[in-house]
Amino acid sequence: MINKAPLYFVLAMALMLLSLPALISCNDKDDDDNTVYTYSESEQTTLVTSFSLQADADVLANLDSVHFTIDYDNGLIYNADSLPVGTDISALKVTVNFLNTVNSAVFNITGATEQADTTINYTTSMTKSLDFTGKTVLTVTSADQSQVKDYDIKVLVHKVNPDSLVFPQSWRRDLPGYQSNLMGHKAVKQGDVYRILTYDGSQCTILTAAAPNQGMWDTQLVNMLFVPQVQTLVATSSALYILDVDGVLYTSTDGTEWTSCGVTWYSLLGTYDDRVLGVTGDNGVYYHDEYPHTEGFVSNAVEDGFPIAHASNMIQANNQWTLSAQVMIVGGVDSEGRVLSDVWGYDGSQWGKINNIHSSVLPALTDATLFSYYTYRTASGVRHYTRQETLYVMGGKRSDGSLNGSIYLSNTQGVTWSVGDSTLCQPEHMPKFYGAQAFVYNETLTASGANTRVQSAITTWECPYLYLFGGYNDQQSLLPNVWRGVYLRMTNTPVY
Repeated sequence: MINKAPLYFVLAMALMLLSLPALISCNDKDDDDNTVYTYSESEQTTLVTSFSLQADADVLANLDSVHFTIDYDNGLIYNADSLPVGTDISALKVTVNFLNTVNSAVFNITGATEQADTTINYTTSMTKSLDFTGKTVLTVTSADQSQVKDYDIKVLVHKVNPDSLVFPQSWRRDLPGYQSNLMGHKAVKQGDVYRILTYDGSQCTILTAAAPNQGMWDTQLVNMLFVPQVQTLVATSSALYILDVDGVLYTSTDGTEWTSCGVTWYSLLGTYDDRVLGVTGDNGVYYHDEYPHTEGFVSNAVEDGFPIAHASNMIQANNQWTLSAQVMIVGGVDSEGRVLSDVWGYDGSQWGKINNIHSSVLPALTDATLFSYYTYRTASGVRHYTRQETLYVMGGKRSDGSLNGSIYLSNTQGVTWSVGDSTLCQPEHMPKFYGAQAFVYNETLTASGANTRVQSAITTWECPYLYLFGGYNDQQSLLPNVWRGVYLRMTNTPVY
């Protein structure tokens, strides 16, 4: 028999481990590039094999660790990961290495802000500073002077902070299936498809798409024989579940035909693997329940302070410290009517409170939107960035009835939280909301420029975009928008 640690203990250990210094690889793949590049003998005589900036703490910490890509075929050397906003690049020293001895390597500087138009021979003046604010061309002449190669040098600086979460107004789209008379609208992901259920008080419609950014969704009218609580709609990989207004649980394979499960619940929390989790009520006492029941299931009373209703959506949060998948919810209302700021997790057999309430900045919220996305961290001593999975909380109602406009983040699987700063905040042009649905969807991006390089480079990559569907405003009106957002660094061409 395998003994599993209690959920709260495992996650506490996770927090302790996460607090240790991170061992971060400088590469998203193996450090050794095994790509074979073929160059003629003449090309090898002027081949630049590495280019770097020299350390200068007055300009930027760890400046010498900035990675530069060399595109020989197009004569281009540049840092794919731009330097931070405002970095002064008007007086930088460089280190250049060549495959073979060269006769000369001359920097031609024109149009710079601080340095007058000039030429500097690197082979004889290796310690001179260069101004990269204008146009800089490195001209390499082979040892026998028979070959000459120009390299355009670009030291790129971000115009905006790449560690920002943005929701441009130009990316906003109309909510699929929206009508002004709708009484309910809910989007879910079922396996590899996305489904939306709408209800106008008499008629239900199911919309289906292969991606959240799909323009036209397949639409089908549904003649439900019950009145649905649309906001309770959830999905496993193979089925949909929903409660009617009397709390009866129904299921469907595709949203068109519904069958009663024969159970009545007080609330529906979410799904775990192929089953749905809920709460039943009996004379003011509340119990955990699931459908279908696993072997040996016992309906235990909910824990003190457990959210019996209006918690966030349930998400899966995998980690290396537990033997089974974990799901979690945030906030909600307990049996005493208290609005909660707690994070609760479930490991397939038991519930446990996750967050450290003594240090948590999470406010008490109902109907918040919880999702797993990303932020970035850096290793000590180098300017290399590593993506890390991060939990986000957006939207929701505060205990005073006002809507939350802040973003809360956790890099510790929900144990500790912080409030987002000015780069990780909900923009003013986005209305505050509660009850929205969040989806992360990968889209293929392509780098501009050529793809033949001395050092291996990525020309296409998958960028995860965030989609927020609907939600409601403080007047309980459905918001007719789909907001598309992204963490900006992920739109930049990967360095490795």
